[in-house]
Amino acid sequence: MTAHSPGAASCPLSLGHDFYRDPQPVYRNIKQAGNKPTEIVLETGMAYIPPNLKAWLITSYADVEFVLRDPRFRKSINEAMPLFAANAPGGGNAQARSSLLYDNMANNDPPKHTALRKPVNGAFTSRAIAAKRAGIRALAEETLDAVAGQDTFDLVQDFAFPFSIAVICSTLGVPEEDRGTFNSWVQTITSDAAPEVLRRDAGLMVAYLSDLIARKRAADDDDVLSLLARSLDGPEAVAQAYALLAAGYETTANLIVTGFLTLEANPLQREKLWADRSLVPGAVEEMLRHQSPFNLSLYRYVTETAEVNGVEIPAGSIVFLAFAAANRDDERFERPDDFNVTEPRREHLAFGGGIHNCIGKHLARLEAEEAFGVLIERCPDLASLTPPEEREWKASPTFRGLKSLSVGPGPGSRRTETGGA
Repeated sequence: MTAHSPGAASCPLSLGHDFYRDPQPVYRNIKQAGNKPTEIVLETGMAYIPPNLKAWLITSYADVEFVLRDPRFRKSINEAMPLFAANAPGGGNAQARSSLLYDNMANNDPPKHTALRKPVNGAFTSRAIAAKRAGIRALAEETLDAVAGQDTFDLVQDFAFPFSIAVICSTLGVPEEDRGTFNSWVQTITSDAAPEVLRRDAGLMVAYLSDLIARKRAADDDDVLSLLARSLDGPEAVAQAYALLAAGYETTANLIVTGFLTLEANPLQREKLWADRSLVPGAVEEMLRHQSPFNLSLYRYVTETAEVNGVEIPAGSIVFLAFAAANRDDERFERPDDFNVTEPRREHLAFGGGIHNCIGKHLARLEAEEAFGVLIERCPDLASLTPPEEREWKASPTFRGLKSLSVGPGPGSRRTETGGA
C-alpha cells in the first residue's frame, strides 16, 4: 500500500474561525503541497459534529468526484455518531448532540436515502420550480418594500434571510405566521453553540415540526409537508422537514450576500451585470462556483481503508469534501480565482454530486436570479457599508455566511405597471 504523503504525515491542520471567514488561503496552501487528502482538526462543532473532531479533507475536483461515487465512503447518521465520538477528544459529548432531526436524507445513503427523498422528488423538478418564478419574484419585491426609502439596511437580516425563508416556507407549505419561528433555532444548530443550548434549540425545533407535521396529516393539504406527513412516519417526516427547511434557505441566503460582495470586489463584472440583466442566470452560476454556499460537505466515513490520490485514509475515518476548493481547482478550471459573469463555469460542484446532489438546486438558482433581478432594478447604487474587518462570519465549517452586512442606499419604491413611482 502507498504511504501517506508528506503533508498527510505531519500534524493535522487546525481549522477554525479564520478558515470560516475565508477558506481559500488554506486551500491554496494544500494545492501548493500537491492537493492531496489532508488530515485536519475542526476546532468548533455544530449540530452532531463535536469540537476538535479529527477528519480528512478532500480538496481536488477529481478526488471529490471520486469520493462522491466510491461506495466505501458512506453516510449513516446512526453509524457515524460513535465515529464522531471516537475521533474527538473526550468522546465529543455525543449524547448532547444527538437529535432525530439529523436522521434525514442528507445524512443517509440508500436504501434509507431513497425512501426519504422519493415523496418530494416531484416537487423540486425544474418544471415544478419554474412555475414558481412569478411568486418568488413577488416575494423578493415584498421583502424590499419593507426597507424602501431607507438610507441603509441589512442585506443579511432585512433581505437575504427573510426572502429565502419566505420562499422555502411557501414552497413547503409552512404557515405564513410561522416564518419568524424557527430561524434562531437553525442558527444555533448550525453554529458552535454550547451543548446545552444546542440540545435546547434542537428540542424546540423537533417540537415545532412534530406539531406542524401532525396538523398537516390531519388537514390533508396539498403541499410538500403534507406529502411528507402522508408518506413517512412521524419521526422520519420531522427529520426530512428539517433538512428541507434549514438547507432550503440558509445556503441561498448566504449565496445572495457573498455573491453581492464578489460583484462589489469585481466592479467591471458588476457594471456588466447591472447593464444587462440577461446575464443574471450566468452570473448566479458563476457565484455558485466562485462562492460555494456549501464550503465543506456534510460528513462521510470510510468503511475500509481507501487510497485517494496516493494517500491512505484508514477505515473509520471521518471525511469532508471541500466543494469550495474543488470549484477553484486549476486542474479543472482555467484561472479559477477569476470571476466572470459572461463566462460562467457550469461544471461546478456547488450542489454536490452523485446520489446526494442537492434536491433544491433548481429552487436555489431561480431564487438567486430573482433576488439579483430586484436588487439591480431597485438598488442600482447599492454598496456595502460594513468594513471588511468588522464583518462577522458564522462559525460553521459547512455554511459560509455573514451574520450581518450594512448596505445602502435602500431601494426605491416599486414602479407601477404604467411606470409611475
